[in-house]
Amino acid sequence: MREILFVALGGALGAVTRYGVGLAAARALGKGFPWGTLIVNVVGCFVMGIVLEIIADLESHTPEAFTPGIRGQLEFWHKAVAIGFLGGLTTFSSFGGDTMREIYGGQVSVALANVAANVILSLAAVWCGLALAATLD
Repeated sequence: MREILFVALGGALGAVTRYGVGLAAARALGKGFPWGTLIVNVVGCFVMGIVLEIIADLESHTPEAFTPGIRGQLEFWHKAVAIGFLGGLTTFSSFGGDTMREIYGGQVSVALANVAANVILSLAAVWCGLALAATLD
């Protein structure tokens, strides 16, 4: 239950932050380009890089040093921040983290396939959704 609460609260904060950034960007930079989306994607990916390093550091503790405090920190950073807040802010951060994990793991072809599949299939899905919705009008 605690994990679900972490994800839910982090997700709510991320979604509200995304909305606020979108409004602020439109006011400050205009509506001619989706600045808000670009900002949350870039900032979210940057923060995801920091969070993944923090998680890796916490996971690197020896079993003897893996205290309840470290377990709680790991749960917070993973569930509340990475999945919840960054997931609510932008799923692009998960995409970036997944892709970089493959690159760091020596799986460059898997990383490139992930990029191609996500971009092409996601855009195709939006197009299909638009086409379907247009037929239902």
